[in-house]
Amino acid sequence: MPSVPQGLDWVAIVDDDEGIRRSLSRIFLLNGIHVRTFASAEDYLSRISAGKPRCMVLDVQLCGLSGFELQDRLCTEGRVPPIVFITALAQIPSDQLETRSGPCGYLRKPFDTRALLDLVRPHLS
Repeated sequence: MPSVPQGLDWVAIVDDDEGIRRSLSRIFLLNGIHVRTFASAEDYLSRISAGKPRCMVLDVQLCGLSGFELQDRLCTEGRVPPIVFITALAQIPSDQLETRSGPCGYLRKPFDTRALLDLVRPHLS
């Protein structure tokens, strides 16, 4: 995965499915949006350094830490970007949604890529 040049907006894609990461990366790049992909919450936490994404596309169900647990960790550290949660679950339990801090959207897989782009674009310069 090529690095994003310093000073450019980018979107983090965190999903344990390589096909999803590759597909979403391609869609964003074709629309002029820089991305970095991560295979897990732990991968994101270990590789994220200076700077943060302008927006994050985050799978709810991941191996290891869940998407919700990653969001909680980022909130605790004071560095949570706007998040679009994606999930294959038919429904996310409402008690989990009520405790979420500031997600900018939820999409159920498979989803319309235009809907994803519409949720992400407002957070980019």
